[in-house]
Amino acid sequence: MKPVPLSATSQKPFVPWMGWLRVIAMFLVCVCHAGDPLSAFGTPAEKLWIEIYGSFVRPCVPLFVMLTGALLLPTQEDFGGMVRRRVTRVVLPFLVWTAVYAALPWVLHSSGVAVETIQKVFFPFAAPLHTDAASIVRTFFLSLFQFNQYAVQLWYVYLLVGLYLFMPILSAWLREATLRAKVTFLGLWGVTLLLWYWPLLLDALLRTSFGAAFLSDYAVRFLGAPTIDLAKTVSYDLYPILGACDWNACDGLYMFGGFVGYLVLGHVLKDVRLPLARTLAVTVPLLLVGYAIVGFGTHWMWNRPGCTLKAAEYFWWYCSVPVAMMSAALFLVIKHLNWAPAPILGLLKDFSKCGFGVFCSHYVFVTGVYFILRPFLPIPVLVPVSALLGLCITWGIISALDRLPGVRRFIG
Repeated sequence: MKPVPLSATSQKPFVPWMGWLRVIAMFLVCVCHAGDPLSAFGTPAEKLWIEIYGSFVRPCVPLFVMLTGALLLPTQEDFGGMVRRRVTRVVLPFLVWTAVYAALPWVLHSSGVAVETIQKVFFPFAAPLHTDAASIVRTFFLSLFQFNQYAVQLWYVYLLVGLYLFMPILSAWLREATLRAKVTFLGLWGVTLLLWYWPLLLDALLRTSFGAAFLSDYAVRFLGAPTIDLAKTVSYDLYPILGACDWNACDGLYMFGGFVGYLVLGHVLKDVRLPLARTLAVTVPLLLVGYAIVGFGTHWMWNRPGCTLKAAEYFWWYCSVPVAMMSAALFLVIKHLNWAPAPILGLLKDFSKCGFGVFCSHYVFVTGVYFILRPFLPIPVLVPVSALLGLCITWGIISALDRLPGVRRFIG
């Protein structure tokens, strides 16, 4: 049966727990970015708080994807309808905010702000920092291929567009699939999440006499050496498995991997109905175990000699088992927040309208608040407070702009 495009005027009733989920996920994103200046310029002792906070907020992006799956799957829109109603609605704000962020270093520097201050306050990981007018054009056109160093949060938009384009295809299967089929898919997806830790298993095996003998041919053929250095080269794509090789980046389970699993997970968990006590009995262990793996794993990796920036985020990978455990746990708990008093409900509805604009623009507000409050607050308080205030300021600005005629389509 051919999908029927939805009417442009059709609207689903507002679901309070989905509003809470948007706000909570966005706050977790802000906590993640509030730690960026600390990660770039903090002392080793201060960076311990990045391990603590950064490890806990890893479900932020998976929660957004799960919410998308819960809201839209299975979609009744065909491919053309998805492009018209979903893709075009995010592409224009994406281009606008890309241009804003590309121009911001030049604007600030032209206003007399020192390059060192611009980098320290707003763009801690931008290297080199371009402040000439010509670089704005280059930076903007880079967004046609990849997000730029000033708007790192916009990496998610590329992912979101890809998920939108795949939804009509995925929905055709979901409408016919049984619950067992969906769970089977999630099981295979779970295997791909486990494969992310193949380098750790390989490293452990190569350190034993039996493992070294058993895997010596693999190590020599595919790694070029009998051992590996996790501190410098830990990255799943460097250790081919299940048919992946120099001329094939897609292993045997590639088609089950990635964020599409979170789409299906959100679609399935949306219909799970459990009492609160039973939900907590299931989710609290999931959350704690997942957090322990991510947190202690990150601490272990960060303290390895010569650890690279890429290796440092190995346990923060979104598509990994512990992060999926945490994401599912938070999703199920937040589903019980299905009520709010009228004033709060109005705020949740407002955030649902302008949340995408908040996501696209929040970065400099969060890091700016962090810089202002840095002399006055201890690190354990500074990170969440900067995230909360940065979120509120961004939300207030975007909500005000959203009320201007014709502005919403440009800012999200």
